[in-house]
Amino acid sequence: MKKTELKLESGLVKALENESFNQLTVAELVAAAGISRRSFYIYYKDKYEFLYDIRSRILKGIKQAMEADRKVIEQFEVRRLQTDEEKYLSTHDEFYKLAVFINENSDMVRTLFSRNATIDFYRDFMDLLKEEITIRNSFHKITYGTMIPTRYAEGIFAGEIISTIRIWVSNHNKESMESIDEFLDILGKIQIISPYHLFRPIKE
Repeated sequence: MKKTELKLESGLVKALENESFNQLTVAELVAAAGISRRSFYIYYKDKYEFLYDIRSRILKGIKQAMEADRKVIEQFEVRRLQTDEEKYLSTHDEFYKLAVFINENSDMVRTLFSRNATIDFYRDFMDLLKEEITIRNSFHKITYGTMIPTRYAEGIFAGEIISTIRIWVSNHNKESMESIDEFLDILGKIQIISPYHLFRPIKE
């Protein structure tokens, strides 16, 4: 990425902490980025093209990271057994490159998830993840169970992964964010516990 684009992305993150993208002006954006309006218009015709460009870059990076993780899985040609231990242990290989990409772009991912970005980044991410899970399920020769309809199972499984990522990047202080390994440990546990396992009695 060019220096100007990096400054603009940093400026957008800063600007959208307090203001909706719909209300944000190009003048405010370039002021937050520390560049001139002229520099902005060299790259983009308006703020909407700018946001679309960022969204496309992040989604492309997510897709490529998930594909790279899948190649690691496939090169060992070992199909995952559907045990809790196997699912937990395989999480590091299945989501490592995705976690690295998210970590490197955590500020922008957090911003795109935010209400102020006014785009449905969650839905876009969900569509990519569902597609990737379908491909991986085919490799593992597995499908969703029959206790609930597939569309619910698919949405719940993909949704819990994205929600875990969303919580991870929600910390504005990158120094106190969980490390990639810590995040993958949490993600692995999230995939094998039911919601009711999240609760425990309070000792009186």
